[in-house]
Amino acid sequence: MSETQLIANEFNNCLSNESLKYPVKFFCNDFAVTDNMITNTGEGISNKLTNLFLDNFFPLNPISEYHHFTDIDAFKNIIETKRLWLFSVEKRFSEDEFLPFYTAHSMDGYEKRTTINGELYATELVKKAFYISFTNDKLQTSSEKEMWSYFAKNTGVRLVFEITNQIPDLRQVYYPHNATETNIPLLTKFIEIAKARNRYLLIDKIATIGFFYLPHNYCIENEYRLLIKKGSGEFFNFVFGLKNGYEYMELPFNQSNPLGEFNLKKIIFGMNTDRTKALEIIKSNPEFKNIPIEDLQYSTKQTY
Repeated sequence: MSETQLIANEFNNCLSNESLKYPVKFFCNDFAVTDNMITNTGEGISNKLTNLFLDNFFPLNPISEYHHFTDIDAFKNIIETKRLWLFSVEKRFSEDEFLPFYTAHSMDGYEKRTTINGELYATELVKKAFYISFTNDKLQTSSEKEMWSYFAKNTGVRLVFEITNQIPDLRQVYYPHNATETNIPLLTKFIEIAKARNRYLLIDKIATIGFFYLPHNYCIENEYRLLIKKGSGEFFNFVFGLKNGYEYMELPFNQSNPLGEFNLKKIIFGMNTDRTKALEIIKSNPEFKNIPIEDLQYSTKQTY
């Protein structure tokens, strides 16, 4: 039996103990084995290894209604321009973005490899990945208070978007199951299989997987993340800008968008929302003058 088939058997043995929504079975043509790696990169190799992790741990387009907390100043810009800002991951790189993923899975190449420009590989990747965070309507009371405080700065609002069509990378974020678990156990098992054979595991789109992973203590946010690579944004002629030293990408909503339909369906006021300013902002754009507003202060749904 070939070594490739033996590795496929070991992968399948790991999967036999897993309850996956999208189970797979590996064969020797689902990856390549070289002197120093096991990988599914390269022409003619299936995406089965990549899809195993993306489909089962980071569901694509999992819901249709997405909630976004924002402060009052950002809200003004959003309503006036009908655009959302996606900042590069670099802005949050020091705040448990990406680094915890490759650290937990012993992927030290991100901190050892450098690009032709002399930058660390991880640094280049986070500069070229842009994202915006959403949540759902099932937040616990304590979690919702935290969201209003941190993201909306108490006086902001909660925007509700309906997003339809297949967005390439609009996925649910993965959190380890408890505070003591720091990795994705199945991924670690696969990495250990490679390591036992003196090889490392290189999964196609592994960096993309890492951008949808956060430590357990962030699970209160129930995050759903839209990720767009810089190259894609440039291809679709999205506008880029710079704020406080970090690059952002502008994503249109309630208008033509090559990625799908992004429609603002409702605006929610919190207990401490600056109501006067928020209403002025809404009225400043005639398109939103009749948008439904849910006011938590009075527990009523109304249109202003």
